[in-house]
Amino acid sequence: MCRFKKITLLGLSMILLMPAFLHAQLSVEGEFRPRTEYRNGYQQLRTPATEPAYFVSQRMRLSAMYESDNYKIKVAGQDVRVWGEVEQLQDNANLNIHEAWAQLNISKGIQLKLGRQELVYDNQRLLGSVNWTQQGRSHDAMVARYRAPSSDLRIDIGGAYNQESANILGNNYTLSNYKILSYFWINRSFGDVVDASVIFVTDGFEPQTDINYRYTYGTQLKFNSQPLQLSGEVYLQQGDDATRRNISAYMVAIQGAYNVDRLGLKAGYDYLSGGEAGDANPARNAFSTLYATNHKFYGHMDYFLSIPSDTRGGGLQDAHFGAVYQLNEAADLNLTYHHFALANNIMNPSNVSERLDQNLGSEFDLSLSYQFTEDILLKAGYSMMLPTSSLQNLQSRNAKETQHWGWAMLQISPQFFRSD
Repeated sequence: MCRFKKITLLGLSMILLMPAFLHAQLSVEGEFRPRTEYRNGYQQLRTPATEPAYFVSQRMRLSAMYESDNYKIKVAGQDVRVWGEVEQLQDNANLNIHEAWAQLNISKGIQLKLGRQELVYDNQRLLGSVNWTQQGRSHDAMVARYRAPSSDLRIDIGGAYNQESANILGNNYTLSNYKILSYFWINRSFGDVVDASVIFVTDGFEPQTDINYRYTYGTQLKFNSQPLQLSGEVYLQQGDDATRRNISAYMVAIQGAYNVDRLGLKAGYDYLSGGEAGDANPARNAFSTLYATNHKFYGHMDYFLSIPSDTRGGGLQDAHFGAVYQLNEAADLNLTYHHFALANNIMNPSNVSERLDQNLGSEFDLSLSYQFTEDILLKAGYSMMLPTSSLQNLQSRNAKETQHWGWAMLQISPQFFRSD
């Protein structure tokens, strides 16, 4: 009789708990992304004395997400490596955690997300995942989110506080990351035509004992009325950088696209302020792109991946235009041209008695994308940079005329399991 009661109670408990499982969802996904690259002028100008580089890198990610009515939990681990970097029969750890977060559904429209997570906003001009890199970018942060139930209003308030370890005493932080990050983002869509965002980001650095705070704020406006799409952005930057320079910088960007049948045309102009020749601290007037995904904006060859350091505080102008052609339902071809220039004249790092010409060079980016199946994607590309003597002086390199970079990448993204 006692055994019968235990079985009955167990069965009754399972019946009572069943609705909780029915309203929960578990999904397990993967990603395998090998990429072959030929570098003969990528990011750094080649010279007559240099040899091209050729290698294969890969990223393997496995992520699991559990979602119920009250919360979500996601864990994403990854292995990032270059083929051959580890000796055979060695046990070198390459695994790391890219994401590990929980989101609590506090009430209808209000969530709290805590843990290691990607911070991606708008077009990733200031905060992005940098997905092109095999490791990607994530933050240890807390984000409070509001999604209006009756309108397309979205508000995020986020923050992060970094430490090197669980200290016994003291809070000194010597890594090159920010010590403190906080931001406020508000977005509102008006139908399918207009989308507007405002963002305010504060990041603080601790080079010694005091924290230096930098403030970046601005707005993005998008207009979509097919076949025409327009967008514009304005951002201002103030405060102190990591070396206590008083910052006064800004950036402006405008883009447009027009689609005709299978052909899409696009053009844009980006202006990132910089210092001038004769300034005691020209970098204080140079706009920093913070934690952006710059690979998608300033040329695929990544000569201006780290701004303002890559232009020695001279800022950047990028006039670009291109075309996307839909070959068929599975394939498209993309060609983009960039003309780069300094925002202001700065002194020649190799000869402080002369000023650099603002013209930095031209870049052509060609890429092909082919979607074999829903979860198998092939991408390949070739880029060419035609640098000027100013870019050579910025990098202190006696370069050849043309720089080359080619790559091919396979991306397999299976969904191993999903409960309904």
